[in-house]
Amino acid sequence: MLRNYYQDLNVLNVNTIPNRAYYIPSKPGNISDQKTNNDSVMLLNGDWKFKFYKKVQDFTFDIDQYDTIPVPSNWQMHGYDAHQYTNVRYPIPYNPPYVPKENPCGLYERTISIKDKESNRFFLNFEGVDSCHYVYINDQFVGYSQVSHSTSEFDITNFIQNGDNKLQVVVLKWCDGTYLEDQDKLRMSGIFRDVYVLVRPKEFLFDYQIKTNITSDNTATVCITMNDHETKLQKKIILADTNHTIISELSTSECKADIIVNNPILWTAESPYLYYITFETENEVITDTVGIRTIAIENSIVKVNGKQVKFKGVNRHDSYCDTGYVASLERITADLKLMKQHNINAIRTSHYPNRPELYKLCDQYGFYVIDEADIEAHGTITMANPANHDLYADIANNPKWTNAIVDRIEKLVQRDKNRPCVIFWSLGNESGYGCCFREAGKRVKEMDDTRIVHYESMVIPEAEKAKGTEKFEVIDVVSHMYPSLSWLENDFIGNPNENRPRILCEFAHAMGNGPGDLNRYYDLIYKYDNFCGAFVWEWCDHTVLVGEKNGKSMYHYGGDFGEFPHDGNFCMDGLVYPDRKPHTGLLELKNAARPAHIHYKNGKFQIENKLDFTNLNDILYLQWTIKQNGNVIQSGEIRALDVNPHETTELPIELQQLSGGRVYIKFDMISINETPLVEAGSVLGFEQFDLSTEEYQQDLPTIGGKLFVDDGKTHITIKGESFTYRFNKDAGSIDYIDLLGNIILNKSIEFNLYRAPTDNDMYSKKAWIEDGFNRTNPYTYDITVSEVENGIAIHCPLSIQAVYLANLCEIESVWTVYNSGAINVTLDVKARDNMSYLPRFGLQLMLDESLSNCSFFGYGPHECYVDKHTSTYKDMFQSAVPNMHEDYIFPQENGSHYDSEYVCLTSDKAKVEINSCNNHFSFNVSPYTIEELANKTHNYLLEKSGYTVLNIDYKMSGVGSNSCGPELEPEYRLSEKKFKFEVNIIPTLK
Repeated sequence: MLRNYYQDLNVLNVNTIPNRAYYIPSKPGNISDQKTNNDSVMLLNGDWKFKFYKKVQDFTFDIDQYDTIPVPSNWQMHGYDAHQYTNVRYPIPYNPPYVPKENPCGLYERTISIKDKESNRFFLNFEGVDSCHYVYINDQFVGYSQVSHSTSEFDITNFIQNGDNKLQVVVLKWCDGTYLEDQDKLRMSGIFRDVYVLVRPKEFLFDYQIKTNITSDNTATVCITMNDHETKLQKKIILADTNHTIISELSTSECKADIIVNNPILWTAESPYLYYITFETENEVITDTVGIRTIAIENSIVKVNGKQVKFKGVNRHDSYCDTGYVASLERITADLKLMKQHNINAIRTSHYPNRPELYKLCDQYGFYVIDEADIEAHGTITMANPANHDLYADIANNPKWTNAIVDRIEKLVQRDKNRPCVIFWSLGNESGYGCCFREAGKRVKEMDDTRIVHYESMVIPEAEKAKGTEKFEVIDVVSHMYPSLSWLENDFIGNPNENRPRILCEFAHAMGNGPGDLNRYYDLIYKYDNFCGAFVWEWCDHTVLVGEKNGKSMYHYGGDFGEFPHDGNFCMDGLVYPDRKPHTGLLELKNAARPAHIHYKNGKFQIENKLDFTNLNDILYLQWTIKQNGNVIQSGEIRALDVNPHETTELPIELQQLSGGRVYIKFDMISINETPLVEAGSVLGFEQFDLSTEEYQQDLPTIGGKLFVDDGKTHITIKGESFTYRFNKDAGSIDYIDLLGNIILNKSIEFNLYRAPTDNDMYSKKAWIEDGFNRTNPYTYDITVSEVENGIAIHCPLSIQAVYLANLCEIESVWTVYNSGAINVTLDVKARDNMSYLPRFGLQLMLDESLSNCSFFGYGPHECYVDKHTSTYKDMFQSAVPNMHEDYIFPQENGSHYDSEYVCLTSDKAKVEINSCNNHFSFNVSPYTIEELANKTHNYLLEKSGYTVLNIDYKMSGVGSNSCGPELEPEYRLSEKKFKFEVNIIPTLK
């Protein structure tokens, strides 16, 4: 039987060696900091023998037959146990320190071959095991450890022999640490990071800490503190520049050394310059990188190297749809590349230390990091009904948990203390505040006085809060999540009683079609010095890839695994899909965080540098283009952009005399230099301005042959030279369009108030459904037909109804059909006062699916909404209709184009044009109906309608981020009670 360490708060580690900085040693003559091709490293990744037990009581070492499993991996990804996704609620009953007796576990076994034991010491390292593990070598118990995302290291020298040795690791799904690892993610188990043995000499440098100071006389000091177990080990320390040119070389047997660097090149995320440092002892070499930089808070401002910085960040998990928690260096690098290409400069490692190599890559490529401890006890608040934040105190303010929480903090700081990218130490996430976190904060400051302590969850019981005695003195910044814009500016940033910097560790919940309003949050980041930045939740959608169906990847999320509890698709809240294809929300973030802003006033253009350290000349140039009605009429480049950080200068542009409508100038910011992650010539951001001097007037052809009108009992039939239309008196709309035998419409045009709810509509949709927006029918009154110049007008007053409810809208509609076949639709709408804001108001046309090519003038090229169009611009665009569908894994409203003036759908034989009449519109076009998108739970289940579904909307409400963020801002809601909607519909043969 296993010793019951896994349910004992007094036992966190057994026989592990002290925590130390992350590094990989090597032998003299073959210097490396890598785990492969390194004589000092026995990398144990690969296929291991494996035996799975449904409960720990069944565990035994007596195995008749093993399976095999790759290490690293999560066993749920290989058919053992089941996946589970839960956000706040614990996956087990709340009964700390105890966990369920039916606690699944796995026995891992492999052979390790040892040689030259007499001359070396051997250290077994596990970089990540969920949730705890017992280690045995040659049937002897070596030790125990927990804390899933931190390194555990065992001295196995006395347990091994030359030759083959049996290594066994028993991993449990749950332990008392599970109560501190309630992160919002798919819950998985097993050895999910690298396992290796370090072969080290008898005497070696065990640990070191590097700090840097910058002095006013343009010098810097690299301060080194070392731990070699007081053996007075002789060490040669070499510091070299990025070209490996030696700057300093010294030998010492002491445990402290200072190296002076003249004219240092400082590290920032914009210019991540690294020096190389080498520690040489007689039989071992450790090499590392050093970034010279300082971190300080001055007058509520976060400064790096004495200059104010803004953190344009995202939250990132180690999470992949086909490998679970296993994050390869190639995939981490790919993540960082995408981030850099989208102007992201900061990462919060939510909510645990990420794979250790990530931080070295962040040093190398330039990212600021909030490094977060492996702590979240969110589930405490749901241990009793109703949920209550006072319940956080059961762990946060319970001295029994102090050692466990401080241990996790120590592991974090010790491992990553030498990484210049780490700006903040974060005590964890959503766990409340009390004596445990007070001690953890104190311990961080004892271990490292050079960085900022972050913690968002400064939540204490209401009774304690009323006393006003808790000042959260160990926390250096005030952090918050998901505020509304007004509260953020007035009550958070503008709080006169708080002198610490402000930060949003989570905002703009990027779930599904969203987030909206990113640009306005960024305006506040730039506006206020004490608001140092914000981190979007989150980077990637969390799913499990289970196969392929209907030509699409089958991604599963919460509830698809038969688990309880679960939180559905709430894990799919990323800026990128599971395969790292960007969501349109990532494109929004990219342009919100663009490196420069351009302003237009009084006929002059100015450019403002939004970077913190870099002159614009060193990073970008401008390409500008003026288009009229989609056609280029003027263009040029501006390469002389000598603009220092936070400064503004006028752009040398002489505009031609312009007249007419639809005139736009667009500035593209083009990267100059090739960097490891961003190619030269990449577009870093853009701005566009409307230079139109008058409203563009669409031509409406009215003249044609004579009309023949048949006013029947149920329909009004209108025939012209090349068309036949039919107006349905009950539907209050045209239901048939025939162009000389080409039937392009054979269903009633519908009045549409509803949309397939987005993830961010999850709270609004209840009111929408209660108000009947999803089940409307028209009710028409007395219809009259009258002649007008070159046509006829059908006057059709109607109501929009829903069963058992009072009428939702009263509409005075006029459908004017001209001799040419052009149709003008005018709708004077009065909505009922006492109902919710509308998702949309417009017309839906179920057109023949042959009309499968779309061109339009509006915001594009991708989907956009009233609060989500920072990444789009006005132009003429073309696309195939299927490509205009944004294929969210959880189907929902998508593909709309805000502020459009013209749309044309074409087939080989016909086309349908829609243009605006003094008011612009939103539209989307798709193979799928609203009902199909609203009723299906996965994109691979979607069935095409057999039509080209065109929605022309007077307005579409914004998308926001209310799945976890604030309610949709009032200005983005369709709350008007009286409005007029007018469009022209022009069907013609080609």
